[in-house]
Amino acid sequence: MYEAFYGFREKPFSMLPDPGFLFLSKKHQAALTLLEYGLLNHIGFCVISGEAGAGKTTILRALLERVGDDVTVGLITNTHQSFGGLLDWVLSAFDLHQPNLSHVEMHQIFMEFLIEEYGKNRTVLLIVDEAQNMKADALEELRMLSNVNSNKDQLMQVVLAGQPALKETLRQPELMQFAQRIAVDYHLDPLGLKETCGYIQHRLKKAGATHDVFTPAACARIYNYSGGTPRLINLLCETVLVYGFADQKKIIDVELIDEMVQERMKDSVVPICNREAGPQDEASLAELEKDFPSIEGASAAEETPAVADIPELTAEDEDELPPLDASMIQAEGPDTLKGSQGSHQGGKKQTQKQTQEQTNKSTDGQTPDEPSDDSIADRGNGRSRKREASTVASTFKQAEQAISSGQAGNGAGNGAGNRNGSKKTGLIMKLVLAAVIIAALLIGVAVWLDADNKPAGDKASAIVPENTETAVKTGLAVQSEESRERLKKLEEEAAALKRERDAALKKIEEERRAKAEAEKRAAEKAAQARKAAEEKRRLEAAERKRVAAIREKQRRAREAAERAQWEAEQAKREAARLAEEKRLMEQRLEEERRMQAEQEALRLEQERLEQQRQAAAEARDRELAKLKAQELEKQKKKIPADCTGPTARFKSSCR
Repeated sequence: MYEAFYGFREKPFSMLPDPGFLFLSKKHQAALTLLEYGLLNHIGFCVISGEAGAGKTTILRALLERVGDDVTVGLITNTHQSFGGLLDWVLSAFDLHQPNLSHVEMHQIFMEFLIEEYGKNRTVLLIVDEAQNMKADALEELRMLSNVNSNKDQLMQVVLAGQPALKETLRQPELMQFAQRIAVDYHLDPLGLKETCGYIQHRLKKAGATHDVFTPAACARIYNYSGGTPRLINLLCETVLVYGFADQKKIIDVELIDEMVQERMKDSVVPICNREAGPQDEASLAELEKDFPSIEGASAAEETPAVADIPELTAEDEDELPPLDASMIQAEGPDTLKGSQGSHQGGKKQTQKQTQEQTNKSTDGQTPDEPSDDSIADRGNGRSRKREASTVASTFKQAEQAISSGQAGNGAGNGAGNRNGSKKTGLIMKLVLAAVIIAALLIGVAVWLDADNKPAGDKASAIVPENTETAVKTGLAVQSEESRERLKKLEEEAAALKRERDAALKKIEEERRAKAEAEKRAAEKAAQARKAAEEKRRLEAAERKRVAAIREKQRRAREAAERAQWEAEQAKREAARLAEEKRLMEQRLEEERRMQAEQEALRLEQERLEQQRQAAAEARDRELAKLKAQELEKQKKKIPADCTGPTARFKSSCR
């Protein structure tokens, strides 16, 4: 909604725990470092505590992005007992949960999973967020799960993150064994005032801000209302940005924050620290503004090019510079140029005035029809003086042109000088300029001293008799010879100055070429170094890939060997089981056959005994029958008894 108005790519104060916006204050950096230390050293239990909204979940998300590929991570974000037992959540975190399992079966599945991961050289990491909801019995069950270990290594590492109630639970006497296994324990305190300002500016910059949106006083007021809790800071900043967008305010100030709090959060359930705006300390605000991490300053520092990025003056650029005189004039400052120009102009005016006076004197009081010898000589002297004055005037005119061209090109010259940065060049130019000015002044002084202060002998030699043309020619020849000598001397001095200038330019050119060659060699060396570094990185990357491939191959071979060994052991155990079953079956069959034989023998014995019994019974019956028959025979032989009477029935013979 307000992202385009403030120039953001995304919302800077989202309520979701985004590790991309993690602000590593000293507290959060310490917490993350301790967790990484615990993971690297295979510590059993790590505990991170802090108030709600302190940034615990964000740190855990950042930790998940930093763990290696050899770590199997399980994350539990809800430990309330109404949603299931701890072992159910642990199996679900590692995708091991199966329906309709008993507690013993789930425990056995998890133990086999730990052993299998250890066989693959992998570390099992269990992260439990919102752990303050865990009861003492659940924490004790978690301790029992971590009891599985090898001789040297811990098979499972546990990270607990929760509010301060978690520490209160861990301090209970029945969890003393659990507390003794905690090697990393850190509490996240709220952010301070400067950390709050840095936190706000960090999130704004991450979201794409190019200028400061919150004033330092506004950040201090956010800290007063939030108490330094990151989640409350996000909530307040998000809401005030909406208010600023509604009021079309590019800068969030204290008044807008106070207005937002009074309207939205005075009677709200949001647990802000202070619902009334208090006075702000001017001294602390001044110190805060001094140390305020401005986004604009950081952006300017990033966009300002380095000195090494400024291009050097090339040969083509030097060809476009003014001539030597102009470049020499440019080496001087503006005030020096101004003063030199004024002195030259004054000397020129004085020279022209004196020349005019001498000319007037030479023609004063003479008629054109009657020229005198003095007038002829004066005319000759006047012509010579005019030539000398013209020479001096032309010299000063060249100096004026050089000065004007130097003033016109002063900006470009200064810019080129700034780019060149050669102090030696500027010093040589100053010396050459001073030599030119001194030479011009000496020439002018010498000319006028020679013209005005000639010795009497020289003046007398210039006076010729009347109507003597030879003397005039002689004087003119002498004047011309002196002028030629002076011009020759000036030419020699100019040639010497030109040689000095050429030598200086040659030296400058040699230095520039040497510097360019050195820079070229440095650039070549840097390019070679970059190429070597890139080659080294490429080789290292290839080596890492090769090592990773070898490790992967070894891991797969180890897994295949372990699988083959496991399958062989399984087959061996199966064969042993089958052999045992066969043995038991044969034993059982043998027992059954023995019992059947015994039963058959017993049956036969019983039949034999029965037959003997029957035979004995039959023999006995025969013997009884025989005895009865004998008895009957005996009775028949005896006298018959009286079977009448009342007692006959008691007699055996009568029955």
